[in-house]
Amino acid sequence: MSHRLSALLAALLLAAGAALTWTARPDRDVNMSAVGELWADIFRDADSFGLQLTRVSAREEMDLGRKIATRLVRANTTVPMWEVYVNAVGQSVARHAERQDIRYEFHVIDAPVRNAFSLPGGQIFIYTGLLQQMTTEAELAGVLGHEIAHVDRRHCIERFQYQMRLKKLGLEDIGPLVQIGRALLTVGYSQYQELEADSEGLRMSLAEGYDPNGVIDLFARLFTAGGRIRDPRTPLEEMARMAGSILTDYFRSHPPTPERMRRLTALVRSHSGVRVYRGVENLRRKIARSREEFPGEFIRL
Repeated sequence: MSHRLSALLAALLLAAGAALTWTARPDRDVNMSAVGELWADIFRDADSFGLQLTRVSAREEMDLGRKIATRLVRANTTVPMWEVYVNAVGQSVARHAERQDIRYEFHVIDAPVRNAFSLPGGQIFIYTGLLQQMTTEAELAGVLGHEIAHVDRRHCIERFQYQMRLKKLGLEDIGPLVQIGRALLTVGYSQYQELEADSEGLRMSLAEGYDPNGVIDLFARLFTAGGRIRDPRTPLEEMARMAGSILTDYFRSHPPTPERMRRLTALVRSHSGVRVYRGVENLRRKIARSREEFPGEFIRL
């Protein structure tokens, strides 16, 4: 099958998935989270084949990520002192990623925003506003692990690869339309990618010997500081919440549900008795554990 035909087939599959989603009429009494799971399952099945057909190389992915990252760095103020430290922690966690053909780069933006995000090809950004909320290096490792997992599981590049492949084949005119269709479909899909990034990020930080409770503690602290979000009163409100929000708080831009915390806690309990490192002093001094371990920082789960 030619690359051109493959790309067209992938686009048609995506369009068919969109049609199926939009023509489905769920019972208005059905809980929207259940509808979201069904939606995600339907989309994953249709999307996975198209993503295989349009997969880009690691080099192409890293080239795209660098181009986007360069623009972001130029448009913002970065903090070299923080970046040296964050890079040291991030590189140690990234050693446990499955895709070892990706080279990770870590950037710290000076802004009072409690957020972090990842771009294709291993470009990870974190704001000083989130760093200032942390109390241990283990918390930082957990957040970086989550963002590394998005790259490692191809969540980031999948947002771009249909359009990239179609453009390369001279079909750039339909690329944006296909990408818009996929963006609409991922409303019910992205939250499950967040759960996957949670578990994979925790796995990587734990493999590096960090206390996995760190990210849970940060989660709880930021969620409490941000105030309780009221439960949706209508199916429309619940659908809007599923679609995500443009909030700056890191754990509120990544759906902060009790189920998410329960899953993370269950994963930690499965490693009971393991000796792990917290890194309170490391964070305070901005000296990565890979350079120096301080006494009293080890605990047992």
